[in-house]
Amino acid sequence: METYFFAGLSPEGSFMLSEEESKHLIKVRRHQPGDRVRIANGLGLIAECELSELQSSQATLLILNSTQHSWPEPRIHLAVSPLHHEDRWEWLLEKATELGVYRISPVLCERTEHYRWKLPRYSRILESALKQSLRTHLPILDQPMPLSQFQSESNAVTYIAHCNATAAEDTPRIPLDLMDTSRNTCLMIGPEGDFHPLEIQSLVEAGAIPLSLGPLRLRTETAVLTALSRFLRGNMARVRTVLLAILLPLVLTCLGSIFPASAQNNSQRANAAPVRSGHIALGRLKYQGGGDWYANPTSIPNLARFCNSGLGTSLSLQEEIADAGSPDLFRFPWIHMTGHGRVVFNEQEARNLRAYLTGGGFLHVDDNYGMDPYVRSEFKKVFPDLEWTRLPDNHPVYLKPYPMAAGLPKIHEHDGRPAEGLGLVWQGRLVAYYSYQCDLGDGWEDTSVHRDPEALRTTALQMGANLVRYAFEQ
Repeated sequence: METYFFAGLSPEGSFMLSEEESKHLIKVRRHQPGDRVRIANGLGLIAECELSELQSSQATLLILNSTQHSWPEPRIHLAVSPLHHEDRWEWLLEKATELGVYRISPVLCERTEHYRWKLPRYSRILESALKQSLRTHLPILDQPMPLSQFQSESNAVTYIAHCNATAAEDTPRIPLDLMDTSRNTCLMIGPEGDFHPLEIQSLVEAGAIPLSLGPLRLRTETAVLTALSRFLRGNMARVRTVLLAILLPLVLTCLGSIFPASAQNNSQRANAAPVRSGHIALGRLKYQGGGDWYANPTSIPNLARFCNSGLGTSLSLQEEIADAGSPDLFRFPWIHMTGHGRVVFNEQEARNLRAYLTGGGFLHVDDNYGMDPYVRSEFKKVFPDLEWTRLPDNHPVYLKPYPMAAGLPKIHEHDGRPAEGLGLVWQGRLVAYYSYQCDLGDGWEDTSVHRDPEALRTTALQMGANLVRYAFEQ
């Protein structure tokens, strides 16, 4: 059950959801009166509600039952220097929320770079992360303050992570694995250039325990996640053997094994072959910007199941997720991108996506309503010289194994405009396909989600199977 946010939620009664949340509930998720939804207020109260009334662009909900959750112990207070790069700072706030940080205090250090403070935007990022991760509490986000004015919670043990060798000689740092995870904790992480030696000295004299995060020099946001990993893993060893990702060319050379020659007769295959699960997964692209990249959670597993049944593939029935800037992209021959809203690629992510696509990967972008302006602007960072162009109805993606005589089928209405299948073609090869004004992924979801006719769902799954087959064969 998807979570929605309402700050003024009380344990009982009825209330009107905000216009933004109502739009997502009604227009995107297509809930109807009588449907049940989950509401959080960020202060530990979770309510199961019934959609009782629709008024214009707002929804009225009736609380059926509610539960008040206390903040889990131990509490983690994060004191960290704000970052100059806004996308990395927003990413840090998102991850800290997902990982259950109690409080975030931006501290201004000697080496803190110029930064911008956008509290309304940060509040939306925290709310989105809370909903996505099913957390019950929003972290407290303080206003930026000079390091000299910062005070940790009175009952918390404070650790200062730094990599200054001279300061470490004077006061040895304890390794991460020796942190006490049973107590309320304040983690202090400095700016990119580390804390100034005098800052380290002052904090240690005030009682902070010097902490080592290992032999490597980490970026601020990486240092935060590394320190938080101690609390997520308890007493387990932090250092794990890192498995090298399987490179995409190797995956592509092995694809013949999942498309046996006998799969050419699709109708016979669909009737005779059992649905099975393999090891090659269809990927989901995780991106920044606040859009719900995780939308349509049943769509990819259903598409994989349909391909295994109808095409004779052996795909995993469990989707896997890869960040736009991660080398994990290269594990997937086919990646799906969807959502409702803002998409942002930073320079590194744009380079990574370009390397993936020009190296043999394939991306399906599916506008789940509201993504279009961002898709068009952000992919200019990936391919500055390419334009999204409409593919003709006789393009190979529409020909086999399921013929689509009129091109991309229309699955959901949205603005009532005709569906458009657009593509990015690099050196003669279609590297990215964009289904616009179509909502193909909605058609892949479980029947109970959108209550689409079975014939429409089948058409959507057939078009998805065409895209998977095209990616594997090109």
